[in-house]
Amino acid sequence: MAEQPLTGPLTVVDLPDGTKAPFYVVPFDAEGACSGPRAASDAIADAAGATDVFLFSHGWNNDWGAATARYYDFLHQYSALRAQRWEPPTRPYKPVLVGVFWPSEALVSDDREAPAIAADQGLTAERLAEEAAARTELQAVADRLPATDRARFYELADRPTGLSGAEVDELAGLVAPALAGPPDELGDPGDPPSPQELRAIWAQLPAAAGGPVSTDAGGFVDDGGPVAAAPEAAGFLDLVKKLDPRQLIRAATVLLMKDRAGRVGGRGVAELLRRLVDASPEVRVHLIGHSYGAKVVLSALCAGAAPSRPVESVLLLQPALSALCFATSVDDTGRPGGYRTALQRSRQPVLTTFSSHDFPLTKVFHLAVRRASDLGEAVIAGAPLPSKYAALGGFGPYGCDADCVVVQPAAPPAGYPLGGPKRIVAVQGDRVIAGHGAVTNPTTAWMLLDQVMA
Repeated sequence: MAEQPLTGPLTVVDLPDGTKAPFYVVPFDAEGACSGPRAASDAIADAAGATDVFLFSHGWNNDWGAATARYYDFLHQYSALRAQRWEPPTRPYKPVLVGVFWPSEALVSDDREAPAIAADQGLTAERLAEEAAARTELQAVADRLPATDRARFYELADRPTGLSGAEVDELAGLVAPALAGPPDELGDPGDPPSPQELRAIWAQLPAAAGGPVSTDAGGFVDDGGPVAAAPEAAGFLDLVKKLDPRQLIRAATVLLMKDRAGRVGGRGVAELLRRLVDASPEVRVHLIGHSYGAKVVLSALCAGAAPSRPVESVLLLQPALSALCFATSVDDTGRPGGYRTALQRSRQPVLTTFSSHDFPLTKVFHLAVRRASDLGEAVIAGAPLPSKYAALGGFGPYGCDADCVVVQPAAPPAGYPLGGPKRIVAVQGDRVIAGHGAVTNPTTAWMLLDQVMA
């Protein structure tokens, strides 16, 4: 039987005053086309009678169940805090909740449930999950290759004992042309890396990571515990044996998923955002994105013509973006960061977090996502950064000092400087963000509530 198209809210969320808020999930395909147009239309219709619309985007490595559950968990934290701190509201308040769902599962975590199998087969759940991850990543890259190259690509990528130097060069030569993408948040053209650059990136990954690391689901709002004794890669890179071709494949999928996030945001979510803004002249639209979800919402806000009026607020939780994405100039040409226009397209300052405990965004991201040659660069904007591709969620904003204020996490009733002259409020989150996915807690809920109350 064919599945019924998604329509209406997925569920409703109970509010502290006894009313309910519709919670929509609007899906998009890998090219940015909305695959749930009826759900989108219904959300827009509800937005016409709302005071506040919350548009969320999850990060990489979320299936449907994980994405929707994590949205709901974050909203539960927010609603509980709102009941304590803003009930009754000091202005009319009728929210509509809209979560974006985009196919972000090229990186499969090792904690997925594996199919049951007889013990005498000698296959553990961990081994099955590892193989599933490798197959998924392999397919994500293969889909971008010409048909004539795929047989040799599969042969090289399937070598259990690793590759020779010549084979590494050959595999890099097959993969590199597939990594062309749209201009990134630095405004760099989407030229693919050369095979030599790709191999150099690959060679640096084990040294940067300090050896094998574990993965987790890397989702929108994974709960964070104490800072781990060993670093966690949060579904980002699982660095394994020397010259294992899976390292190169995984690094390539990181870049492909980054492109996909921008494509989904700029092509599909941008249209949804404009229609939500236009639903009512009074509605306040709040954008919230985690990890690559920050790229989704910023691409939606910055792609093409601006919405008919600014969104109300932007909250970026551990964004997997360049630290120079808001810079006045990213190089000696004076070219601004690709998302600098967001500072004019939001009424409030952009509120963004960063944490030194975020292993993938402090140790790995800048190695995996570069396309231009940048292998010798060690210092940016007078401060130690590993690269101009260093992540916003790891190091905070750079190149925009006149526009930015760095603050410590606030606790109610203390708020953030959302009404001041600075257009970026960067929260140094080491005390409250223990890892890349650890962004569901009362402190991050207060960030959103403070924006709503402003």
